Amino acid sequence: MAKRVGEHRITKRLVDSAIAEHGNRTRIWDSEQKGFCLVVYPTGRKVYVVGYGFGGRYRWYTIGKHGDPWTPETARDKAKEILGEVAKGNDPSAQKALERVEQKIGALTISKLIDLYLDQGPIDKPDKRESSWANDKNYLNNHARRLLGRITVGDLRPHHISRFQNDVLTGVSAEMARGSGSRVRGGRGAASHAVRSLSAMLGWAVKRELVESNPCLKINKIQDGARDRYLTTKEAERMFKAIDALLEEGEITQDQVDCLELIFLTAARASEIKALQWKEVDLERRILKLPPLRHKTGGVKKYKSLPLSARCVEILTRRSEEADEEAEYVFPSSRSGSDHIKRISHTWEKIAARAKIKDFRVHDFRHAYASFAINAGESLKMIGANLGHQRASTTERYAHLLVDSQRPVADGVEAAYAFARKRA
Repeated sequence: MAKRVGEHRITKRLVDSAIAEHGNRTRIWDSEQKGFCLVVYPTGRKVYVVGYGFGGRYRWYTIGKHGDPWTPETARDKAKEILGEVAKGNDPSAQKALERVEQKIGALTISKLIDLYLDQGPIDKPDKRESSWANDKNYLNNHARRLLGRITVGDLRPHHISRFQNDVLTGVSAEMARGSGSRVRGGRGAASHAVRSLSAMLGWAVKRELVESNPCLKINKIQDGARDRYLTTKEAERMFKAIDALLEEGEITQDQVDCLELIFLTAARASEIKALQWKEVDLERRILKLPPLRHKTGGVKKYKSLPLSARCVEILTRRSEEADEEAEYVFPSSRSGSDHIKRISHTWEKIAARAKIKDFRVHDFRHAYASFAINAGESLKMIGANLGHQRASTTERYAHLLVDSQRPVADGVEAAYAFARKRA
């Protein structure tokens, strides 16, 4: 707390001789202009300030440091100007704070905001999943930084976002990344996810009061078209033949095959199986029980239970018997025993190439799960539960497969009428 000294007319001589009394910050009031004073710091720093009442509170406005470029006379004139604004009903301190924010925003580029978001965002969003942060990092670095990085946050407008979305869609950012070593793809899915990650970052910036609004909310967003790629029985046969051959040749490992099998036999997302921990495996009840932050659906309070088939139990039992007693992960990394495997897509690419299965991603095994289950006579409700869908509408995308599986019934009825017609 500053020590208050009696009123004196603040002159250059007084300022030059002023000291912080007893090593404490000292405030010397001006006898000529009410509210105007000189603050002397123990370090020798001397600053002109003016105090005033506004909105039931007493506020301080820092005019500036003595000699840089302020003199007692110019600082006193500034104090009169500030108090004149107060008399008009304005708050100079609030206006100054707003100008500082605007100045800060003016210098903040999208590239710098990305760095700030990825560093500080997890503090403000503790319940956001690690996989979601990884996705944001991927789309923001690969697309937003390349296409929007030099634009200042204050200058960002909806037309920039629309152009950004179109450039990701048409592969502009993917072309910019060519030769960088990064695997960047364009297309509808990439454009949809890139805008989603950008919007999440700008929404966070609004809450941090770094921007006034989120321009992503003012554009027509492209819809991420749902894929309808399923695995046929013949493709599944070729897949298993390819797995056996690649295992024998040493091109893939049993760990990779086990991981891939659990993915397509449980309909779990790849990230859920790659990071699977032994404490999440219940062989006695034949389920995997994933905590809230380990799965995408169900919010942050609900566990996700995945039923295990006999083959899944067989795989996990074998791995349990082979694992170290202190093992944390079901699929530990071969490079680091304290972590789990990170990629399984490259293993699938080898298998798919050998089996001549085209345009089928690891995530498409979830669709394959649904198609095989429907052909086995299971209901959409039960399939949706196993897929972890919270809304029935999400599972209804597979309704046309249910109709296909029911077609033999219609054919049987037609055959009965055809037989009757022949006998007529």
